Amino acid sequence: MRSIFHEDSKALITLPPRNDTETEIFSEWDFPGGTLTFEGQEFIFPEGFHAEASAQWLESESLLLAGIYVSAVIEAECARCLKAVSLEISGKLMYLYCSQNPEAIDDDEYMPVEVEHFGRVLDVMPQIEESIYTLIPTKILCREDCKGLCPNCGADLNEGECSCRNESIDPRLEALRNFRAD
Repeated sequence: MRSIFHEDSKALITLPPRNDTETEIFSEWDFPGGTLTFEGQEFIFPEGFHAEASAQWLESESLLLAGIYVSAVIEAECARCLKAVSLEISGKLMYLYCSQNPEAIDDDEYMPVEVEHFGRVLDVMPQIEESIYTLIPTKILCREDCKGLCPNCGADLNEGECSCRNESIDPRLEALRNFRAD
């Protein structure tokens, strides 16, 4: 299966006239399915993903506010038992595009993005990609109380105890076997 992001992927939004701080422009895209490898884990986007963007000038010529909304169903392995998990991710992130010195913007509500110059259209694909990476959970679990796999035999502990579970002790803890607290 192919990656959901390609070098030639674009999400172009037509900008309102620069002196118009009242108009807000909306665009939306549906991207095809594929895979994404992130932090060593593979995520499958079986139905692709949907993205929407809005753009509005806050100040003519220099500050452009864009809201990026992303939604998708992803499939991945549970971090504890390796079973297939399907979950929905969605969220809206706010970006503030500026033509100079994004570090000067001291606002936790927006993520600053520096652009060399503003044309008539803006490619927001890098921010869509960043939004997806931000929305993917750091740990995927099939359920909150997942017991995982036995480290010795690999049995799924969600389905019951395994026979080796009580027979062996982690060798790093062997010295504590006869420890007694007085």
